[in-house]
Amino acid sequence: MNEERPQKMSLGTRLAFACGEVGDNVALNTFSFLVFTFYFAVIDIPSPIMTIGFILWALWNAVNDPLIGYLSDKTKSRWGRRIPWMIGATIPLGILMILLFTPPGTYDTNQLVFVYFLIILILFDFAYTAFNLNYNALFSEMFVDMRTRSSTGRFRIIFTLLATMFALTFPTFIIDDITNSNPANVDITMSQYLITGIAAGIIIFVFYFLILKWGVKDPKHLSKDAENAMPFIKTIKFTFKHKSFLWFLFPALGTWLVINILPTLAPLFFVYAVGITDTELIGILLLVTFLVAAVSTPLWEQIRVRKGARFCGLIGISVWLVSVVLFAYSVDFWMALIFMMFFGFGLGGGLYFYDQCIAEIIDEDEITSGVRRSGIYYAVLNFLIRLSMIFNFVMINLVFTSTNWMDYTPNPGVDVIAGLRFLMGIYPGIVLALSLIGMFLFPIKGERLKKNRAKLTEMHEKKKASIL
Repeated sequence: MNEERPQKMSLGTRLAFACGEVGDNVALNTFSFLVFTFYFAVIDIPSPIMTIGFILWALWNAVNDPLIGYLSDKTKSRWGRRIPWMIGATIPLGILMILLFTPPGTYDTNQLVFVYFLIILILFDFAYTAFNLNYNALFSEMFVDMRTRSSTGRFRIIFTLLATMFALTFPTFIIDDITNSNPANVDITMSQYLITGIAAGIIIFVFYFLILKWGVKDPKHLSKDAENAMPFIKTIKFTFKHKSFLWFLFPALGTWLVINILPTLAPLFFVYAVGITDTELIGILLLVTFLVAAVSTPLWEQIRVRKGARFCGLIGISVWLVSVVLFAYSVDFWMALIFMMFFGFGLGGGLYFYDQCIAEIIDEDEITSGVRRSGIYYAVLNFLIRLSMIFNFVMINLVFTSTNWMDYTPNPGVDVIAGLRFLMGIYPGIVLALSLIGMFLFPIKGERLKKNRAKLTEMHEKKKASIL
């Protein structure tokens, strides 16, 4: 059976669906970009204490993310499985973006600020996962044929990059002293961080409303799969027996390790390693990177349509690997600008293959099990995203501890600068090399992919016929 029958999905629906990426990525990237610098350099929590907080957060995620994914797959409602979770997460997530930057003082004056920090991490993750996991699950369920999925994926990546550009550049125009190099102005700096959080919260409200109003519809023939969901433990075991998924975990984890290390250390790296003290220039560098990634998206879409998601990933990761190592040894603005343009090109490919590969994995799983279990797969990937942050923070703590920079002090020595270059270059380079191996061994390609597409179309037609 030919699977290339085009879906009837309007341009307006696809664009409204992609709006979810704006709220999603403003939330995640504002968090990733500012949380470490804010609580380390402004609130003065020592890096070893922060690392303990992030490890406790990871233990929470080990239960929270798979449980939400499982419950989502089993949810029964008049709106389907995914939409109730998305509605319930919208307002809390927007509010938490504001609470993120309203701690009860600094660590020096009130050590309970660490407890506040940990609670905010946990609440943020619960709200973010509840929306993001179900939003991503709907992507593979609403957009099934390759061309519709590819074109919608292009819109999603463009919106992702635009939102990321905003999240990484807007703070540099609002916060005068992003690394708090003058502690005497800490109250001003904290108020500017808070303004950033309020702006992020408003954007989340607006763009989540747009997708919920015009961009999502839970397919009825797949919503019925909630009736046949496996028990929780069996679901987890079945997921980790999927060999294609296991190979994909290498590039998936690697992608998020590298994506998350850039915003986490960018303020400190640009100021102390590259010597750029003007926050607006930092914003320009980040803006150029994501503009290049956005402009490259149509090219990655063409590569994906002609050669498959796996090939797209191989090229993207290769370019990314080389550029990230060179970028880390930039010594001035112009050198950083050149290498970040190449970095942006590789980033565009890295983001594009990720969405497409996981959708193909979920397709294959449905063919095997007979049930669409998107929620549990995105739950595991969400946990990997948080796990990548933990790996990064542990690595940051090891480097900062070994260079005697456990407590933030402006103008660090040569050892700290060398450590920053290692964290931004050698470490991500090793991670991407391992990702490249996993991507090379990813087995859904060629004839296997074509057979999967045909089988999936036949299965979905039977499911639709069963509800008529």
